[in-house]
Amino acid sequence: MAIARLPLLLVVVVVAVRGSGGEDAEVVCAGTACYSLHRAKLGWSGAQESCRHNGGNLAPAGSPAEAERLRELLAAAGWPGPAWIGLSLSRGRCVLPQEPLRGFAWAAGGEPGNYSAWLSEPAVTCLSSRCVSLRPAEPPGTAGWADGPCRAPLPAFLCKFSFRGMCGPLPLAGPGRVSYTTPFGVRSPRLAAAPFGTLAEAVCEGGKGPAFALCKGPLEGGGFAWHPPGPLCPAACAHRNGGCQHRCLEAPGEPPRCACRPGYVLAPDMASCLPEDACRPNPCQGTCRTRPGGFECGCEAGYALAPDGRRCLDVDECLAGPCQHECRNTAGSFVCLCRPGYRPAGPGDRHCRDEDECARPGVCPQLCLNVPGSFHCACRPGYQHQPGSGDACLDVDECLRNPCPGPCRNLPGGFECLCPPGFLPEEDGRGCRAAPTAGEEPAGAPDSTPPSTGIPRTTGALRTTALLRTTGAPWTTGPPQTLGIPVGGATPPAPTAVRSAPGPEHSADGPRLLLYYILGSLVAILLVLAFALVLLACRRRAAKREKRTAKSAADNYCWVPEQPESRGAGGERR
Repeated sequence: MAIARLPLLLVVVVVAVRGSGGEDAEVVCAGTACYSLHRAKLGWSGAQESCRHNGGNLAPAGSPAEAERLRELLAAAGWPGPAWIGLSLSRGRCVLPQEPLRGFAWAAGGEPGNYSAWLSEPAVTCLSSRCVSLRPAEPPGTAGWADGPCRAPLPAFLCKFSFRGMCGPLPLAGPGRVSYTTPFGVRSPRLAAAPFGTLAEAVCEGGKGPAFALCKGPLEGGGFAWHPPGPLCPAACAHRNGGCQHRCLEAPGEPPRCACRPGYVLAPDMASCLPEDACRPNPCQGTCRTRPGGFECGCEAGYALAPDGRRCLDVDECLAGPCQHECRNTAGSFVCLCRPGYRPAGPGDRHCRDEDECARPGVCPQLCLNVPGSFHCACRPGYQHQPGSGDACLDVDECLRNPCPGPCRNLPGGFECLCPPGFLPEEDGRGCRAAPTAGEEPAGAPDSTPPSTGIPRTTGALRTTALLRTTGAPWTTGPPQTLGIPVGGATPPAPTAVRSAPGPEHSADGPRLLLYYILGSLVAILLVLAFALVLLACRRRAAKREKRTAKSAADNYCWVPEQPESRGAGGERR
């Protein structure tokens, strides 16, 4: 008889059936899922739509156990060719060679897992969609993954249908036949395990029926039973013991019923018998299995059975050193941890790889240098870190080092050297030299003499800017140079600006240079006027001195009083 307590056993059945649509399909049912092989030439999307139409998805192979079920299905069906599975890479996503699934994802969703069975590395792409098929491999009896274009049709595909549980075969008390219709559209006359929701149709001999039963009745401890439980097609105990495993009892006016021998109890199918359950109540901390004359305790993965045979003790997997950096033991398992600056990688996230913090935007205000397990922020030339300001970069005042022969103005990331009017920057851009005047031979020409106007020169104090941007090279300073400004109404020469590293931040210096030029011209005019006034004052003083000298000469004469003269005959006075 079939065992009704399916959760305690792994029930696998392979049947060749014809689906409701007339297609040939092979089915494997195990645990709480059924896997089917459909022979239809479709692309990956069409195959996924066909599986989804019946309530499933293209089959995943996320663990060795699941991959083994698919391999058994292909072997039982004798299928030699490839078949689509539910692994794909959508367009716009890139292949990741360091990941177990290489960046692909399962159609059913969920965690990607660490299991993979690539026959060859998938093609590296970020622009096209790629889908995976299951193909036979060497040695015979094995299968692996191969990627290809999703639109290319393949002759078969694998589906997975998940259920809450399974029922055993429907028991019959008398002669008859049973036909099962699964929830995913497969109709079969034989199933060793029927998924939850399967409808069983029983046709009894003698024209009785049909009778129906549905796999839906929950069992204590898990699993499901038929409702009604059966056995169907009731007959006298004389025929095949009434469908009972042990004893068949008949009472006048009542249908036959089944009973069990001492030490056994009637199973939920009301026909088979099970040993009395020594596991009720459960004497074990973990799982309990009934054995002849007793029971056997078991523990889940990550635990070990204690010496008393009943308790379960946690296994410290970290003692074996499974992690590259740090390991933390948990109840029934362990977790690998990476030191700061690293991220998990590899199968089971047991390895660690350096994380490039500089790839994140805004990590540093200026420059970022990645180092194993960390990173450092740096500043561009012309800036520096200041203690207590974190990673902020502050401008360096290069003018404190006196890089210019004259005045210096600090700028963000650099500085400006200010040259007086009539001076030109040196060729190296680090000093000022006198500019040749009109008609003057260039400096260094033979028999060249500076022109002389006979008018005193005064040291020019006007300045115009010539930008001198630093590039990180050391500076040398030259002695200050001056130029006499000619007097007599001559206009000072226009300033010359040379920029070693022009930039948009100096576009505002134009008005400032014009202002300097106007102010310099006004100062030159004022100096000329002052000189003229001084000259005029000197001439007036000289004139006054000449007048004073003439008056003093007249004073040197001696004046004699006039004497009376003798009168003539006419009595006139002379």
